[in-house]
Amino acid sequence: MRWGLAQLQIGFSEAHGVACVQLSEEDRTAFDGQAEIRLPLDSSGSQEARESLDWDGRFGLWLRERLRAGEPTLHVRPREQPVAVRDLSDRLLSAYRVDGGQVHLAGCQLTDYSFLRLSFAAADNGRPNLRHVFVAHDGSSVSNHLVENLCLDQLDRIENQRPRIDAATLTTLIAAGHHAAAKTSTLRNPAATVVEPVLLSVIWVKHASGQLQFTIGDSSCVLPFSGWAKLIQAQPFVAEQSGASTFHLAATDDGRIDAYHEIATCDRSGRRVLREDLVICSVTGKNVLAEFTRICPVSGRPALDTEFTSCSVCRQPVSKAVLDAAGCGACRGLVRVKKDDPRIVWICGEHPGLDRWSTWRLAETQHVYIAQASSWLKRLLVVVDKETLAVRHLATAGRLAAGWTHVAEAAQAELLV
Repeated sequence: MRWGLAQLQIGFSEAHGVACVQLSEEDRTAFDGQAEIRLPLDSSGSQEARESLDWDGRFGLWLRERLRAGEPTLHVRPREQPVAVRDLSDRLLSAYRVDGGQVHLAGCQLTDYSFLRLSFAAADNGRPNLRHVFVAHDGSSVSNHLVENLCLDQLDRIENQRPRIDAATLTTLIAAGHHAAAKTSTLRNPAATVVEPVLLSVIWVKHASGQLQFTIGDSSCVLPFSGWAKLIQAQPFVAEQSGASTFHLAATDDGRIDAYHEIATCDRSGRRVLREDLVICSVTGKNVLAEFTRICPVSGRPALDTEFTSCSVCRQPVSKAVLDAAGCGACRGLVRVKKDDPRIVWICGEHPGLDRWSTWRLAETQHVYIAQASSWLKRLLVVVDKETLAVRHLATAGRLAAGWTHVAEAAQAELLV
C-alpha cells in the first residue's frame, strides 16, 4: 500500500495503526464519493478502518487499476546517480596529481539508457510482498549486485523533460521482462502461474563516456573512460613508454609524460629522463644515461667512458672495476687449455708460428682472446681479435719475470709466421 501510493504520488498520513488517504475528485467515484478512506496498517487499527487491504478488495483493485493506467506509468531515475558532467568531473579530476601541469576533461557525454522494472504483487509465506524484475537496455536481466550498485531500488519520478523511448524498444523490453519474470517464477515454484505486473517503470540510467587530458608544457596525453555514471571511478593512467600505472604524473626533459616514480635524474648530465633510460656505472655506482657509458669487455657491465683505462697486461681498454695491480679480470683468470682447443686451433691456424708452443692458458673477453703460451725458459702473450683473428698485442717474458715486454709490430713476424 505504501509503495503503490508513493508511485502514484498520493499522500497519506498514519496514526494509531490507520492510514488516512485523501482522494482526488476523479478517484472518489471508486469509493462511493468519499473524500478520504481509512486503511488498517495493523490489528490495532482494524476497528477504525473502513477499507480492507486485501489485494482483491475494493482498494486493492483500485490501486492496481491506477498503477496500470497508461502504462508504463512511471518514468524514473536513480536518486543518487550523477545528472550533469560537473557531478563527475570533481570525482575524476581530484584523483590525479600532475607535476608542472594539469588535468582536465577533454570531452564527456552523458547518455540516458532505458532499463525496465516490472513490479509484481507476491506472497511470501502468506505475507503480501512486492517483487521487482529488472531488464537492462539490451534486454538482459539485471543482477541483484548491479541493482544495488546502480541504486535501481532508490528511484525518483521524472516529472519534466523525461527522455523519449520509442514504442518498438519499449515493446522489446517488456517482452524480455515478461520472459525473465516467468523464468524466475518457475525456478521458485514450478507450478507457479504467470501473472501480470502491477506496474511497469522505465528507469533512465546515465552512461558516461569521455576522456581526461593531461598536459605538461607542450606535451599532452589522454585517458579515455566509459561506464555507468554512478559507478565510474578514476582509473590509473598507464604510461605508454614505461607501462607503469599511476595517479601521479610528471614529464621528462624531452617531454615524455610518464609515472612520477619512473622519472629520475641522470647523475652526469642532470637531465630528467625515464629510469629505463639510465644504467648504473659499474665503477662509480652512479645512475647515468647509457650514451655516457661503454660496456666493459671483461665484466659485460656498463661504466662511464671516463672510468676506462688500459690493462697493464693485455693493453685492452677495460673498466677500472675489473683492474688491479696484476691486470684485468680476464688476464688474472687465464685457464689452462689443451692445444686442440678450437680457439687455440683457430689462432695457430691464422698464425702458424704459434704452433711451436705446446702449453697454453686462455681467457676471452667480449672482443678478444687472451692466450698465454709457456716453455721452460720463456712465456708468450698474444691478444687476438675474436672476429678477424688479427693480433692486437704481442708480448714476451722470461719464465720467472714479473712483467711483459711488448713486441713491436716489425718484429712480430718472427714469432707469428
